[in-house]
Amino acid sequence: MILVTGATGQLGRRIIDQLVARRGGTAGIAASVRDPARAGELAERGIDVRHGNFDQPDTLLTAFRGVDKLILVSTAGPGVVRIAQHQNAIDAARAAGVKHIFYTSFIDVAADSPAEYAAVHRASEAALAASGIAFTALRNPLYADFLPMTMAAAWSTGTFQLPAGGGRASFISRAELSEAIAAAALAPALARTVYELTGQATHDYQEVAAAVGKVTGRRVRYQTISEDAYAQSLESHGWPTWSARALASMYSAVAAGKFDRVRNDFALLVGHPPRPLACLAQELFGKH
Repeated sequence: MILVTGATGQLGRRIIDQLVARRGGTAGIAASVRDPARAGELAERGIDVRHGNFDQPDTLLTAFRGVDKLILVSTAGPGVVRIAQHQNAIDAARAAGVKHIFYTSFIDVAADSPAEYAAVHRASEAALAASGIAFTALRNPLYADFLPMTMAAAWSTGTFQLPAGGGRASFISRAELSEAIAAAALAPALARTVYELTGQATHDYQEVAAAVGKVTGRRVRYQTISEDAYAQSLESHGWPTWSARALASMYSAVAAGKFDRVRNDFALLVGHPPRPLACLAQELFGKH
Protein backbone atom coordinates (compact mmCIF):
# COMPACT_ATOMS: atom_id res chain seq x y z
CA MET A 1 0.00 0.00 0.00
CA ILE A 2 1.23 3.48 -0.98
CA LEU A 3 -0.32 6.48 0.74
CA VAL A 4 0.00 10.13 -0.29
CA THR A 5 -0.56 12.88 2.28
CA GLY A 6 -2.09 16.21 1.31
CA ALA A 7 -3.77 14.44 -1.59
CA THR A 8 -6.24 17.24 -2.32
CA GLY A 9 -3.41 19.75 -2.71
CA GLN A 10 -1.76 20.90 -5.93
CA LEU A 11 1.18 18.49 -5.72
CA GLY A 12 -0.48 15.64 -3.83
CA ARG A 13 -3.31 15.26 -6.33
CA ARG A 14 -0.85 15.13 -9.22
CA ILE A 15 1.20 12.46 -7.45
CA ILE A 16 -1.96 10.39 -7.05
CA ASP A 17 -2.65 10.76 -10.79
CA GLN A 18 0.88 9.63 -11.64
CA LEU A 19 0.70 6.62 -9.33
CA VAL A 20 -2.60 5.56 -10.91
CA ALA A 21 -1.23 6.01 -14.42
CA ARG A 22 1.96 4.10 -13.72
CA ARG A 23 0.19 1.27 -11.89
CA GLY A 24 -2.66 1.07 -14.35
CA GLY A 25 -5.31 1.40 -11.66
CA THR A 26 -6.11 2.57 -8.15
CA ALA A 27 -5.55 -0.70 -6.27
CA GLY A 28 -3.12 -0.29 -3.38
CA ILE A 29 -3.19 3.53 -3.50
CA ALA A 30 -4.46 5.55 -0.53
CA ALA A 31 -4.82 9.24 0.23
CA SER A 32 -4.60 11.03 3.57
CA VAL A 33 -6.51 14.32 3.72
CA ARG A 34 -7.46 16.81 6.40
CA ASP A 35 -11.05 16.98 5.12
CA PRO A 36 -12.35 13.78 3.47
CA ALA A 37 -15.44 15.69 2.28
CA ARG A 38 -13.16 17.51 -0.17
CA ALA A 39 -11.81 14.23 -1.56
CA GLY A 40 -15.01 12.89 -3.10
CA GLU A 41 -13.52 12.75 -6.58
CA LEU A 42 -10.63 10.63 -5.32
CA ALA A 43 -13.00 8.23 -3.55
CA GLU A 44 -15.15 7.93 -6.68
CA ARG A 45 -12.07 6.86 -8.63
CA GLY A 46 -11.43 4.05 -6.15
CA ILE A 47 -8.72 5.71 -4.08
CA ASP A 48 -8.76 4.67 -0.41
CA VAL A 49 -9.39 8.07 1.24
CA ARG A 50 -8.40 8.36 4.90
CA HIS A 51 -8.65 11.17 7.43
CA GLY A 52 -5.25 12.46 8.51
CA ASN A 53 -4.70 15.78 10.27
CA PHE A 54 -1.07 16.76 10.88
CA ASP A 55 -2.13 18.57 14.04
CA GLN A 56 -3.93 15.47 15.39
CA PRO A 57 -1.36 12.65 15.59
CA ASP A 58 -3.98 10.00 16.42
CA THR A 59 -5.63 10.53 13.04
CA LEU A 60 -2.27 10.08 11.32
CA LEU A 61 -1.63 6.81 13.15
CA THR A 62 -4.99 5.50 11.97
CA ALA A 63 -4.46 6.76 8.42
CA PHE A 64 -1.01 5.18 8.12
CA ARG A 65 -1.95 1.68 9.31
CA GLY A 66 -1.26 -0.97 6.68
CA VAL A 67 0.86 1.44 4.63
CA ASP A 68 4.20 0.22 3.31
CA LYS A 69 5.30 3.36 1.47
CA LEU A 70 4.34 6.85 2.62
CA ILE A 71 4.69 9.87 0.34
CA LEU A 72 4.92 12.69 2.86
CA VAL A 73 4.06 15.91 1.03
CA SER A 74 5.43 18.79 3.09
CA THR A 75 2.81 20.99 4.71
CA ALA A 76 2.28 24.76 4.57
CA GLY A 77 2.44 27.25 7.41
CA PRO A 78 4.92 29.00 9.69
CA GLY A 79 8.24 27.19 10.01
CA VAL A 80 7.85 25.99 13.60
CA VAL A 81 4.36 24.66 12.78
CA ARG A 82 5.57 22.75 9.74
CA ILE A 83 8.48 21.18 11.61
CA ALA A 84 6.10 19.96 14.33
CA GLN A 85 3.62 18.64 11.77
CA HIS A 86 6.29 16.72 9.89
CA GLN A 87 7.55 15.26 13.17
CA ASN A 88 4.00 14.15 14.01
CA ALA A 89 3.78 12.37 10.67
CA ILE A 90 7.16 10.67 11.08
CA ASP A 91 6.29 9.51 14.60
CA ALA A 92 2.93 8.17 13.42
CA ALA A 93 4.58 6.39 10.49
CA ARG A 94 7.02 4.67 12.83
CA ALA A 95 4.23 3.61 15.20
CA ALA A 96 2.11 2.34 12.28
CA GLY A 97 4.95 0.25 10.85
CA VAL A 98 5.51 2.18 7.63
CA LYS A 99 8.56 0.76 5.87
CA HIS A 100 9.66 3.69 3.68
CA ILE A 101 8.94 7.44 3.65
CA PHE A 102 9.34 9.59 0.54
CA TYR A 103 9.54 13.20 1.64
CA THR A 104 9.05 16.21 -0.64
CA SER A 105 11.95 18.35 0.52
CA PHE A 106 13.65 21.42 -0.95
CA ILE A 107 16.84 21.98 -2.93
CA ASP A 108 18.06 24.48 -0.34
CA VAL A 109 18.63 22.89 3.08
CA ALA A 110 21.91 24.67 3.80
CA ALA A 111 22.62 25.59 7.41
CA ASP A 112 23.83 29.04 6.34
CA SER A 113 20.85 29.74 4.09
CA PRO A 114 18.77 32.86 4.80
CA ALA A 115 15.61 30.98 3.79
CA GLU A 116 13.11 29.84 6.40
CA TYR A 117 12.19 26.98 4.07
CA ALA A 118 15.75 25.67 4.31
CA ALA A 119 15.51 25.40 8.10
CA VAL A 120 12.17 23.59 7.87
CA HIS A 121 13.35 20.95 5.44
CA ARG A 122 16.74 20.54 7.10
CA ALA A 123 15.01 19.79 10.42
CA SER A 124 12.55 17.40 8.79
CA GLU A 125 15.27 15.49 6.94
CA ALA A 126 17.16 15.20 10.24
CA ALA A 127 14.01 13.83 11.90
CA LEU A 128 13.69 11.25 9.13
CA ALA A 129 17.32 10.20 9.54
CA ALA A 130 16.78 9.78 13.29
CA SER A 131 13.53 7.83 12.90
CA GLY A 132 15.01 4.50 11.93
CA ILE A 133 12.65 4.30 8.94
CA ALA A 134 14.08 3.98 5.44
CA PHE A 135 13.53 7.29 3.67
CA THR A 136 14.13 9.17 0.45
CA ALA A 137 14.35 12.96 0.37
CA LEU A 138 13.09 14.27 -2.97
CA ARG A 139 14.40 17.83 -3.04
CA ASN A 140 12.30 20.11 -5.22
CA PRO A 141 13.54 23.34 -6.85
CA LEU A 142 11.39 26.41 -7.51
CA TYR A 143 7.94 25.63 -8.91
CA ALA A 144 7.62 26.93 -12.45
CA ASP A 145 3.88 27.19 -11.74
CA PHE A 146 4.57 30.23 -9.53
CA LEU A 147 6.12 32.29 -12.34
CA PRO A 148 2.83 33.86 -13.54
CA MET A 149 2.12 35.13 -10.01
CA THR A 150 5.73 36.24 -9.61
CA MET A 151 5.60 38.26 -12.81
CA ALA A 152 2.00 39.53 -12.55
CA ALA A 153 3.00 43.17 -12.02
CA ALA A 154 4.86 43.18 -15.33
CA TRP A 155 1.64 43.13 -17.34
CA SER A 156 0.67 46.58 -16.10
CA THR A 157 4.06 48.16 -15.37
CA GLY A 158 6.46 46.24 -17.58
CA THR A 159 8.58 45.40 -14.53
CA PHE A 160 8.50 42.75 -11.82
CA GLN A 161 10.56 42.95 -8.65
CA LEU A 162 12.21 40.26 -6.51
CA PRO A 163 14.97 40.19 -3.89
CA ALA A 164 16.79 37.53 -5.93
CA GLY A 165 19.65 39.77 -7.08
CA GLY A 166 21.57 38.13 -9.90
CA GLY A 167 21.06 34.66 -8.42
CA ARG A 168 20.29 31.67 -10.59
CA ALA A 169 17.76 28.86 -10.09
CA SER A 170 16.13 26.05 -12.03
CA PHE A 171 12.41 25.65 -12.51
CA ILE A 172 10.20 22.55 -12.80
CA SER A 173 6.42 22.30 -12.90
CA ARG A 174 4.45 20.45 -10.25
CA ALA A 175 3.25 18.09 -12.99
CA GLU A 176 6.83 17.06 -13.76
CA LEU A 177 7.78 16.76 -10.11
CA SER A 178 4.83 14.45 -9.52
CA GLU A 179 6.20 12.17 -12.24
CA ALA A 180 9.55 11.88 -10.50
CA ILE A 181 8.05 11.42 -7.04
CA ALA A 182 5.71 8.67 -8.24
CA ALA A 183 8.54 6.98 -10.12
CA ALA A 184 10.70 7.00 -6.99
CA ALA A 185 7.92 5.53 -4.85
CA LEU A 186 7.27 2.74 -7.34
CA ALA A 187 10.92 1.89 -7.97
CA PRO A 188 11.92 -1.56 -6.69
CA ALA A 189 15.10 -0.04 -5.23
CA LEU A 190 16.83 3.32 -5.05
CA ALA A 191 20.55 3.96 -4.94
CA ARG A 192 20.51 7.00 -2.66
CA THR A 193 18.54 8.65 0.11
CA VAL A 194 18.61 12.11 -1.54
CA TYR A 195 17.52 13.04 -5.06
CA GLU A 196 17.72 16.65 -6.25
CA LEU A 197 15.05 17.22 -8.87
CA THR A 198 16.52 20.25 -10.61
CA GLY A 199 15.78 21.57 -14.06
CA GLN A 200 18.10 21.13 -17.03
CA ALA A 201 19.79 24.47 -16.39
CA THR A 202 19.75 27.39 -14.00
CA HIS A 203 18.66 30.87 -15.02
CA ASP A 204 18.72 34.32 -13.50
CA TYR A 205 15.55 36.38 -13.59
CA GLN A 206 16.81 38.49 -16.48
CA GLU A 207 16.83 35.28 -18.52
CA VAL A 208 13.38 34.36 -17.21
CA ALA A 209 12.10 37.78 -18.28
CA ALA A 210 13.61 37.30 -21.74
CA ALA A 211 12.02 33.85 -22.14
CA VAL A 212 8.60 35.17 -21.14
CA GLY A 213 8.99 38.23 -23.37
CA LYS A 214 9.78 36.01 -26.33
CA VAL A 215 6.56 34.06 -25.80
CA THR A 216 4.28 37.02 -25.12
CA GLY A 217 5.85 39.53 -27.46
CA ARG A 218 5.93 42.04 -24.62
CA ARG A 219 9.00 43.63 -23.09
CA VAL A 220 9.32 42.39 -19.50
CA ARG A 221 12.00 43.73 -17.19
CA TYR A 222 13.31 42.32 -13.91
CA GLN A 223 14.34 44.65 -11.11
CA THR A 224 15.96 43.59 -7.83
CA ILE A 225 14.70 44.99 -4.52
CA SER A 226 15.46 44.32 -0.86
CA GLU A 227 14.01 41.39 1.06
CA ASP A 228 12.18 43.74 3.43
CA ALA A 229 10.66 45.75 0.59
CA TYR A 230 9.41 42.61 -1.13
CA ALA A 231 7.93 41.17 2.07
CA GLN A 232 6.20 44.47 2.82
CA SER A 233 4.78 44.53 -0.70
CA LEU A 234 3.32 41.05 -0.25
CA GLU A 235 1.84 42.01 3.11
CA SER A 236 0.25 45.09 1.56
CA HIS A 237 -1.55 42.73 -0.84
CA GLY A 238 -2.96 40.64 2.00
CA TRP A 239 -0.31 37.98 2.49
CA PRO A 240 0.14 36.77 6.09
CA THR A 241 3.35 38.08 7.62
CA TRP A 242 4.86 34.61 8.07
CA SER A 243 4.21 33.70 4.43
CA ALA A 244 5.50 37.01 3.06
CA ARG A 245 8.69 36.77 5.09
CA ALA A 246 9.28 33.12 4.21
CA LEU A 247 8.92 33.77 0.48
CA ALA A 248 11.10 36.87 0.60
CA SER A 249 13.84 34.99 2.44
CA MET A 250 13.70 32.24 -0.19
CA TYR A 251 14.53 34.76 -2.91
CA SER A 252 17.37 36.05 -0.73
CA ALA A 253 18.67 32.47 -0.78
CA VAL A 254 18.47 32.54 -4.58
CA ALA A 255 20.56 35.73 -4.50
CA ALA A 256 23.06 33.94 -2.24
CA GLY A 257 23.52 31.15 -4.80
CA LYS A 258 21.74 28.41 -2.86
CA PHE A 259 19.73 27.29 -5.91
CA ASP A 260 22.47 27.51 -8.52
CA ARG A 261 23.09 23.86 -9.29
CA VAL A 262 21.93 21.18 -11.72
CA ARG A 263 21.65 17.45 -11.20
CA ASN A 264 20.60 14.56 -13.46
CA ASP A 265 18.39 12.96 -10.81
CA PHE A 266 15.08 13.76 -12.51
CA ALA A 267 16.13 11.90 -15.65
CA LEU A 268 17.45 8.99 -13.59
CA LEU A 269 14.01 8.51 -12.06
CA VAL A 270 11.72 9.39 -14.97
CA GLY A 271 13.79 8.32 -17.98
CA HIS A 272 13.92 11.70 -19.71
CA PRO A 273 15.02 15.23 -18.74
CA PRO A 274 12.57 17.87 -17.54
CA ARG A 275 11.32 20.53 -19.93
CA PRO A 276 13.61 23.52 -20.53
CA LEU A 277 12.64 27.06 -19.54
CA ALA A 278 11.52 27.94 -23.08
CA CYS A 279 8.92 25.14 -23.04
CA LEU A 280 7.73 26.07 -19.56
CA ALA A 281 7.37 29.71 -20.60
CA GLN A 282 5.30 28.70 -23.63
CA GLU A 283 3.04 26.53 -21.48
CA LEU A 284 2.56 29.14 -18.74
CA PHE A 285 2.45 32.36 -20.78
CA GLY A 286 1.52 31.30 -24.32
CA LYS A 287 -2.05 32.58 -23.99
CA HIS A 288 -1.18 35.73 -22.06
